[in-house]
Amino acid sequence: MSKRQREIFLSALLSDLLSQYSKWHIDDHCKIEWRGQPRNLWPEADLIIDAPTGRFIVEYDEDSDPCRSLIKYWPLIHQTGRLPFTIIGIWRRGPTIGRGYAELAKWAGARLMDLYPTFVYKFVERTDEKSIMIAREVAQIVETTPPINSPSSERR
Repeated sequence: MSKRQREIFLSALLSDLLSQYSKWHIDDHCKIEWRGQPRNLWPEADLIIDAPTGRFIVEYDEDSDPCRSLIKYWPLIHQTGRLPFTIIGIWRRGPTIGRGYAELAKWAGARLMDLYPTFVYKFVERTDEKSIMIAREVAQIVETTPPINSPSSERR
């Protein structure tokens, strides 16, 4: 997938989320502060959703390694180990990146959740769904993820 096609999908996803979930604050292409590092090293999130249930970083990968989009946040997860947030990795397999990369991302996400109890990783696999369908999956994750400090919090 070309960078242009990726951006078209992300723009459509952002539009779908904004039109259906106006109570959330949603930004695209945001730099996430990595304390002590120059701004050019800060990871850039495809989307950030601030909702009543918490902060959600959305990363979209097509024909690329979804684990890379997760691991770039490890320093942030480590530095803010007590601040709850969720990364939603959306992945679409392309002709060159195989299934093993998706499995590695899921495994790494599970290990980070073991290490950092306030961190949550959710993986969404996209085949040919339109952006509205993926927006609904993202919304379900956002709306059903209980705040970490909630006694009924079930993360997995």
